[in-house]
Formats: sequence, structure tokens, C-alpha cells
Amino acid sequence: MGLFSLFVKSPEDLEKKGDGLVLSEHYGPARTQYAKALEKLAGKEAGQEALVARIEEKHAGCGECLAKEHLANAAELHESGIDAEAHHLLHLAGQLAREAETKEAIQALLGTLKSSMAREGEEWDDDEDEPGVEAPYTEDDQAFEALCMSLAEEQGEAYMDYGDAFRKGYSALNSGAFAEAEEALDQALEEDGDDGYVPLELAAACLNLGKRDKAKKLLETFLSSHPLHTHGVELLCHLHLDEEEPETSLAILDDTLNGLEECPVELALLKGRLLMACRRAGDAEAFLAQELEERWDDNLAFFLANLKKDGGDAAAARTLLETSMGRCAGCGKRPPSHIQLTYANLLKEAGDTSVPLIERYLKLAMEDPATAPYAYQAVSDIYRSKGDASEADRYAAMVS
Repeated sequence: MGLFSLFVKSPEDLEKKGDGLVLSEHYGPARTQYAKALEKLAGKEAGQEALVARIEEKHAGCGECLAKEHLANAAELHESGIDAEAHHLLHLAGQLAREAETKEAIQALLGTLKSSMAREGEEWDDDEDEPGVEAPYTEDDQAFEALCMSLAEEQGEAYMDYGDAFRKGYSALNSGAFAEAEEALDQALEEDGDDGYVPLELAAACLNLGKRDKAKKLLETFLSSHPLHTHGVELLCHLHLDEEEPETSLAILDDTLNGLEECPVELALLKGRLLMACRRAGDAEAFLAQELEERWDDNLAFFLANLKKDGGDAAAARTLLETSMGRCAGCGKRPPSHIQLTYANLLKEAGDTSVPLIERYLKLAMEDPATAPYAYQAVSDIYRSKGDASEADRYAAMVS
């Protein structure tokens, strides 16, 4: 299944998937992929020290990026007067940060939060219990709540109401400890029943452990109560796809889409992938093009651009990416790194060796260090194609 496989096998495959997620600035999922890779390497480090070190560095780098995201979100919450949630995010950011500047910024905002609460006549004491909670409020609680805040409101509230077994299992699942997650979520299933969200998360743990039969039964149970839940449908479709049953996956997805007023972006992307897996490239391109006509989405455009490129229509791919970057510039946002890098690569593949293209790559490397290895390699290739071995070697040496 190539690029679109959900369940990868080797540490290198997991690393590659993490790299792709980093390029699209999805640092949390990328960090999970690197954690899975390190888990597979545990006890097998001999002779693979360089691989382990490289993945560990990427894992830590994602943590730093997440810390900065949490810091920015905490600042926004503080500006909105939601200091308690901001405090929780800052503690989570503190666990992930490794750069001195980020740690200092976290401490500074923590100080601001305490001063703000003091002005409101409230006292913030990290050693005190949370109001209405008998047990001390721990960093694990903070991390769990931060995870729940990323979910849809109804789902997040349901997760908060579950007991300790679910909290332990869900936290373990998100840290890549899948065996521990399965054990705890099995207990949660007994305690909380199978009509809520527990089967969904237990299925995810089982899938990562290769227990597909158990996962399938859990997903079917979950979808019987939540037939239009996007992530549940995605997991079941990917399970069948991984078993080389793309037509079954497509039928399941189409049944779901028939019950929705509009197609969520996540399911539109999935349908495109399933059509490709069914060797219906033309239908995939037509479907994605129709979705883009109804509402523009950079992720859909990026997917369609890759299909156009793979189909030999690089000009159409460049046009799609140019449109995405133009829309970003129009609203004052920086275009996503993966779109910029792909566009630059298309220019390079078309024979462009110009100074503006070199500058485009170097600017991207400066703005987003995660893209630097790819950008520097491209610059090295350009100089080598022009016969400038000295500059080519200089930039090749910068590729880490």
C-alpha cells in the first residue's frame, strides 16, 4: 500500500512516516511514530546505534515543537482569561521542552498566570488538590486533559468522565506503550461498557499490536453505536485495506458518506486513497477535483497534486500547489512547509537550477529546520548539476 499504509512494519518505515508527518507539521502523530520505531528497536540496538540516535533526536525534536505549540496555545488561553487550562498546557509543555529559550518562556508565562490569579483574588498552589478532587492533581492528569482537549467537545467530555483504567490506557496508547494500553483498556471496557468510546481506543491499541481480529470486532461494536464517527470508520477501512481488501473498505466508506450531509476532509482523503488502491486513478482525481470545487482545502489539493505528478502531469501539480500558496499569502499565513518543499522539488525536477530556486530552498530551511536536510540536499544537487563541486559538497555536508 506504499505511502498510505496505516500500519507500517520496520523502524525505518515508522521513521519515514514520522518524517512525512513532520513535513506537514503534525508533530504529535510524528512523535508517536518515532516512539513506535524506538520501541521496535528496544533490545536490538547493537549495530544500529546511528539509527537509534537519529530517531531519538527526531523524537525529541517533535517534543520541542509540541512544547512550543502548547506554549502558544497557553498564551492564547491566558489572553482569553482561561488560566487553569493554560496552566495545564504549560506543565505539559515543560515536560517536552528541551531548549533553554522555550523553558524560560514557559516559566515566564507561569509567573504571569500566578500574578493574574493573584489579582483576581485567587491563589494558585501546585501542591494543593484541585477543587472537588480528592486525589492530588498530577502531571499525568494534566497530560490526559491536554489530550482530551484536542478531541471533539462531546468526545473529550466523555473521556474525562471515564475512570482511572481508561485514563491509564488512553495515555499509554498515545505514548506508544500499546501492550500496557490494551491491558488497561480491557479493564476499562469491563468497567465502562462497550456503548461508548472505549472500544474505539482499545481497537487502536490492538491494531498496533497486530491483533486484527480483536480490533475488527471492537470497531464493528463501536460503529454500531457511532456509525458516522470519522476516526472509527477510518480505522475499520484501513484494517481492510491492510488486508488487501480495498473494495470492502470503499463500500464501508461509501455507506458512511451516504449518511452525511457533507464529506469531511479526512474521509475525502481516505476515499481518494481507497480509489487509488482499487486502481481507479481517474475516479480518484475526478472525486478530489469535485471536492475542491465545492470547498478548497490544502490537504486535498496536495493529495491531488501528488496524483497529478505521479500520473505525469507535473504542470497541473504545480498549478494546484501555486494556488494553495497563493491562498495562504492572501490571508497572511505562511504556506505549509510540505507544500513549499514539494513545489520547489517540482521546479527542480523540471530542470530549474536558478538562483531564485536555490534561495527558495534556503529560505525554507531557515524557516523550518525540519525541512533543512531535504532543502540542503536539493541545493547540493543543483550545484552539482552545474559543475560546482565545491558548493555541492558544502551543502551536502550540512545534510544531517
